[in-house]
Amino acid sequence: MGQGDKTIWRFRFAVALVLLILAVGAIVFAQAQNVWVDESTQLSGMTLTPGPLMGWLAGTLTMPFGVPSDRMPPLSYLLDMPAWRLSGGSVLAMRFYHAAMVAGGILLLMAAMARRFGPRSALLAGLFLVLSPKVIDIAVEIRAYPLFLAITCAQVALLVRGEVAARPRRLALFLLLGLASAYTHFFGVVATSALFVAAFIDAPTVRTAVRAVLGYGLFLLLCLGLLPFITGASSITNSDLPPAAPGFGAIAAFAGQTLGNVQWMVNPAIAVLFFAGTLLLLVLGAIGLAGLFARRGLAVRHEPASGMALALLAGFVVVVAAAFVLSGFNTISPRYNIWMMPPLAVLLALCADGLLAPAGKSARLVRLGALALTGIGAVWGQAWFLSRAELFIHGPSRTLEALLARAGPGTAILHAGERWGWAGFPLSWAHGRALDQWLLSPDGRSATHLRFGQPLGKPEPLSALAPYRTLLVNRVDLKSYPDLRLVDSTALAPAPAATPALAPRLADAGWLGSEILVKPGYYALTAQLYRKRPEPDNAP
Repeated sequence: MGQGDKTIWRFRFAVALVLLILAVGAIVFAQAQNVWVDESTQLSGMTLTPGPLMGWLAGTLTMPFGVPSDRMPPLSYLLDMPAWRLSGGSVLAMRFYHAAMVAGGILLLMAAMARRFGPRSALLAGLFLVLSPKVIDIAVEIRAYPLFLAITCAQVALLVRGEVAARPRRLALFLLLGLASAYTHFFGVVATSALFVAAFIDAPTVRTAVRAVLGYGLFLLLCLGLLPFITGASSITNSDLPPAAPGFGAIAAFAGQTLGNVQWMVNPAIAVLFFAGTLLLLVLGAIGLAGLFARRGLAVRHEPASGMALALLAGFVVVVAAAFVLSGFNTISPRYNIWMMPPLAVLLALCADGLLAPAGKSARLVRLGALALTGIGAVWGQAWFLSRAELFIHGPSRTLEALLARAGPGTAILHAGERWGWAGFPLSWAHGRALDQWLLSPDGRSATHLRFGQPLGKPEPLSALAPYRTLLVNRVDLKSYPDLRLVDSTALAPAPAATPALAPRLADAGWLGSEILVKPGYYALTAQLYRKRPEPDNAP
C-alpha cells in the first residue's frame, strides 16, 4: 500500500470515528431533549408556506400559534418546511435532520484540514467539535443553530484551503455561504464579517485584497434584505431598557464558555482537566505563531492559523463591544456565537498536532501532556454529559405530558412562578386550546386563564377552576450549575418532606393535593396534582 493509500485510509478512519461519536451523542441527547419554548416557535413557523412565513418573521402578519414570535431570518424555516412534511411531523426525525446538517459541515472542515495538513489534524479538529457538549446540544435543536454551525464549518473549510480572495470562484462560494449564514441567523453577519478578515489577510496581492474588500462590500449590500426581519425582531425586543454593560466576570465567562462547555462546570475535575490542556495548547500555539512571524514576517498571514486567530479576535471584540451599546438581547451569548467553534477547532488542532507549537523536545513533551489533559477531559466530559443528559434539557414538557396522562380527562394546567412559559408554551404548541392553562397569582389567591397569543386577562377567583376534575400545578425554576452538583438522580421523584405545597390556597377551595414531585435539572420542575375533595355522604 502506497503512502497516498495510507493517507486516504487514515482520513476515512478519522471521519468514521468522528461521525460515530457525533451520532452516538446526537441519538442520546435527541431522545432526552424535550420540546422547549424556542422550538415551539420554530415548529409552528415551519408549518407555514413561504409567503405567510415572510410576513410572520417580518412582524407584518400575526399567526394564532399560541407561541412566542421569532426574531430570526427565514432560511432555516425554509429548509425545515419540506423536512417537517416528509418526516410526518416527527420531532425526533427533525432532530436527526439537524444533526445531519452539522455532520455535513464537520465533514467538509475535516476534508479541508486533511488536504492541507494531513488526516491527523483533521481528526483532532473533528474530535474537538464532536466531543463538545454544546455542539451535541445545538446539533439536535429544532432551531437555526445547527444550520448556522454547519455553514460556518463550510466557510472555515474554504479558508483552510486558502486563496479565497485570489480565486474568484472560491470567493463567490465564500460570499454565498456568508449570505446563507446571515439569512439563517443575524449573527451570521458578525461571523462572516470576522471570517472575511481571514480572507483579506490571506490575499497574495493588493489586487486580490481589493477583490476581498469588494466581495465584503457586496455581502453587506445583499444583507440589506434582512432589514424587514430586523424590523420584525426589534418589535418584539425590549430595547427601551438601557444596555446592561457586562462586567469583567461576564466577559471572562463568555470567553470560557466559547473555549469550553458550561455543562462541565457541574463537574470541576472535568473543567480543570480540559481548560488546563486547551489553555496550554493555545499558549504553545501563540509562541509558535510568534516564532513563525519572526522568521517569515508578513508571509505568516497566509497560514490558516493567522486568519483563524484574527477572525476570532475580531468577532470577540465586536460582540463584547456591542454588549455595551445594545439592549434587548445578550450579544455575548455562547449560542449566538457558536460560529466561533470551527475556527477554534482549527487552531487547537494545529496546536495539538505540533504544526503551530515551538520546536524542541521539551516543547513536544509539554504539547503531548497538554493534549493528554485535553483529551481525557473531553472524553470523560462527553461521557459524563450524555449519562446525565436529562439535567441539561431545556424544559419539562415531556414530564408534564406524562403527568397529564396520569391525571386523566378533565385536567387543567395551573402554572406557578415567573418561568411558567418554559412549561406553558410547549404545551400550547402540542395541545392548542384543547388544554386549558391557568397562571396562579403570586399570592396564590386567584388565577388567570391563559389564552396564548393574547394579552393576559384579569385574575379570577379560585372558584373559576371548579369545572375541572384535576389540576396539574407546576413550577419551573432555573437552577445554577452549583445547584446541579448536588443532584444524584435525574428521575422524577417525590420531593423532600419539608417541600411546601405549590398551591396551598386550593385546599380552601375544595381541592386535595397529592404528593409533590420534583424533576431535577437546569430547568427544574416541581409538580403536584390536585383533585376535588369528595362530597360528604349525607345519606342516613
